Amino acid sequence: MDHIIGQSRAIDVLQSSLRSGRVPHAFIFHGPAGVGKFTTALGFARVMLCHEPANDLSGNVAACGACESCKLIPDRPGAAASSAHPDLHLVVKELALYSEDRQTRERKLSNIPLAVLEQHVLQPVSRSALLRHNKVVVVDEAELIDARGQNLLLKTLEEPPAGTYVVLVTSSEHELLPTIRSRCQRVAFLPLPEETIRAWAEEHAHAWSPQSRAWLTDFAGGSLGRAALAVEYDLGRWAQRVLPAIDAAAQGKYPSDLGGAMGAMMDEFAKSWVDRHEKASKDAANKLGASLMWAVITHYARRKMQTLAAKVKPDDPVAAESSLEPWAGVIDAVNDAEREIDANVQMSLASDHLVSRLFRGMTGRV
Repeated sequence: MDHIIGQSRAIDVLQSSLRSGRVPHAFIFHGPAGVGKFTTALGFARVMLCHEPANDLSGNVAACGACESCKLIPDRPGAAASSAHPDLHLVVKELALYSEDRQTRERKLSNIPLAVLEQHVLQPVSRSALLRHNKVVVVDEAELIDARGQNLLLKTLEEPPAGTYVVLVTSSEHELLPTIRSRCQRVAFLPLPEETIRAWAEEHAHAWSPQSRAWLTDFAGGSLGRAALAVEYDLGRWAQRVLPAIDAAAQGKYPSDLGGAMGAMMDEFAKSWVDRHEKASKDAANKLGASLMWAVITHYARRKMQTLAAKVKPDDPVAAESSLEPWAGVIDAVNDAEREIDANVQMSLASDHLVSRLFRGMTGRV
């Protein structure tokens, strides 16, 4: 795993267990999206499946790179789904497209169906390793397994066959059942350093202006995944349209067309997402678009609060509260909008409600 950069604490936890020879049979890799959890899981699998692992120059346990097993494991996460390794089982929701069950093949990709879990986790775990060594199962977006599916996993986690290792990768650990969490070694992943995101932005968003790249680096919050989404779907355009309108609201100007503009941008995102992802769920795409729009707004509000907090006098709490409260109201309004989207309120309506709430919150008007 020496090729994995930027997650030293998580790597230290894994290396400690590898060096001791006492590797837990089940892990939960949890943390923000886009910070290297799946890449690390793939590197861990490479070591666990290697027939001749050895210590590298840094004293870390590393795969040899030359054995039969190493040659079958892809070097890149993007190639992982096509891995030819018979004892590496990489589970993603898109496997539903190739399920033996017709109904599973035809359904929208909004979760990890039971049929996928049974075919790609439970059945392989019950068989012997074909290369006569270990078996590794990596489940990406494990939070997409519903309660029934998670309960099916419990027996595997409680009594795994010898030489079987399971890694659940998730950015929403709270959605895993307590019984699942209690049976796994948790490994926390932190946001990536700002310089890592900045270097990525200079390479992949070179057409953006320096100011836009600076916004992108800050907005990413240490997540390359979020940065990539921002570039692919041009979320900088969202910021340029939405944030000046919020500033105008703070000055008492009601942004009457903002709700419609936000709704249109989120709908455009969802349609594009569905077009680019086979059998993607439009509802899931809508919610992803909404979450990104809300992130653009709350990120801006928090930065405003930080700037204002640095200017207020510590001995004048009344002035501090008066200065910060309108922007805290923006965050509260977004939280209300999130709840509406979760309750399946239409995006256009939720956007209009958000505009009304943030205007009232920023101006004190009823």
